[in-house]
Amino acid sequence: MVRQRSAKPLFAGSIPAVASISFPSPTAFSLISTVESHGWYLLAPFRWSREELSLRRAEQIGTKVFEMTVRHDGGKIEVDLDREITQRELAELELRFTRMFQFEVRLDEFHRLASSVETHRWVGEASFGRLLCGTTVFEDAVKIIATTNTMWRQTVRMVELLVEKCGRRSKAGNRAFPSPRDVARFSVDELQEDCRLGYRAKTIHALASGVLDGSLDLAAISDHTQATDELFASYRLLPGIGPYGAAHLLAMAGRHDFIAVDTEFRRFVRERYHGGRTVSDATMLRRYAKWGNWKYMAYWSELWGSVADSLQPDREGDQ
Repeated sequence: MVRQRSAKPLFAGSIPAVASISFPSPTAFSLISTVESHGWYLLAPFRWSREELSLRRAEQIGTKVFEMTVRHDGGKIEVDLDREITQRELAELELRFTRMFQFEVRLDEFHRLASSVETHRWVGEASFGRLLCGTTVFEDAVKIIATTNTMWRQTVRMVELLVEKCGRRSKAGNRAFPSPRDVARFSVDELQEDCRLGYRAKTIHALASGVLDGSLDLAAISDHTQATDELFASYRLLPGIGPYGAAHLLAMAGRHDFIAVDTEFRRFVRERYHGGRTVSDATMLRRYAKWGNWKYMAYWSELWGSVADSLQPDREGDQ
């Protein structure tokens, strides 16, 4: 449903809402649990207010940049926009929301399995299991590249600077996540110097350029009709995406039957289950075998519970 209306702020600090959109949310959906499912909500262009239970971001569709405020109320997603929207733009926006909130992921099986495990019973009560995603595969791939071999606060800063340098502005002055074209128009040296990307500047520029010139077909690479192992191999074709990144992209595609063994997985499982002792990868993976198609989410729900607070930005230091 779309309602066009005259601009009128809904509350202090809100955008002037010119159009409002509402559509049904899936069952077992929680805005808080989905938004706060991992660190993406702390990365630009997302702006999350737990007090107001609203998620904001600027979003570019075609030549327009929309300022959006998203809420969840009574089984509906409600979106206020700062400008009028056409039916074609609305159709594209709904596709992006479906990806961003993983509306197509059904959690019944995961919550049923979790209900029989004492340490995981909370996930059903919290409707946990959907991951907040970027609105495009390109956005998520870039952000994953920005998490590799660095500290989290540096990831936050790199993404912030990349959005500020390359993203298009909304009427309110906030920038959307840049498209491949917006990134590729800058040189590797500019991205490296102005966005503090280090060696990642070359990788992100190669990703953007590949999408732009057609040598990287993101639609084909992320085709969900592929089996999980095929999709994993497809994601590995992207510049800068190794096993860790491919596993993360799989989870963002709603595939949780695969765990890529990396340094963080080994550290976490050793500490949680083996008193810090070194054990084989096969032994660690057997811990999650009973979860079937939900292995990665079972692991992630444990890991996220242990690291979420530490990822909050230092507000005083960010001023």
